[in-house]
Amino acid sequence: MQSKECLLIVGLGNPGEKYAHTRHNIGFIMLDVFAKHHHLTWDCDKKSQAFCARLSTPHASIFCLKPQTFMNLSGESVASFCKYHTITQMLVIHDDMDLCLGAVRFKQGGSSGGHNGLKSIDSLCGNAYMRMRCGIGKPTLSQSKPKEQCVIDYVLGDFTHTEQETLDSLCAYGIKALDFFIANPTLQAIQNAYNTKNVKDII
Repeated sequence: MQSKECLLIVGLGNPGEKYAHTRHNIGFIMLDVFAKHHHLTWDCDKKSQAFCARLSTPHASIFCLKPQTFMNLSGESVASFCKYHTITQMLVIHDDMDLCLGAVRFKQGGSSGGHNGLKSIDSLCGNAYMRMRCGIGKPTLSQSKPKEQCVIDYVLGDFTHTEQETLDSLCAYGIKALDFFIANPTLQAIQNAYNTKNVKDII
């Protein structure tokens, strides 16, 4: 009898109400919507310093993980969780400023693109995992403050009312993409089915 796949879906974000609706927390937001859709409950996993929810299908056991270590230390949580579970495939959901809001790209490996959560995971777990890159767009630069500060203010800023409509569509699209990944946990399959260019592709 063939053994079940053991899949880990990690959503990146910062813990606490202060960051709950920020662009940097799109990984948490996406996983929360996915968990609600499947009527999953979040349990505190003290060993990995994370909230964890579990889903089971006939062919796979799926863990959903939200590290509570703050973004820059996400790898500590993921590495600890993987130490106690035999994961066959991992997918990390994260924000990406190089993509417009509504765009989704799946990839495997490669650079962190300056994303501190990915840097942390790469340093402790390697970079061979799959990624769900969720576009948040770029900030408008200001002459009154450095570019780095503009970026920080943007990613740690809340989604605007107008952006929220697109985010809702993106999350609905994300549920379908994650369900597809669970049934077909290969890069080519998910890329062919769910890579998008802009918001028009997800509505």
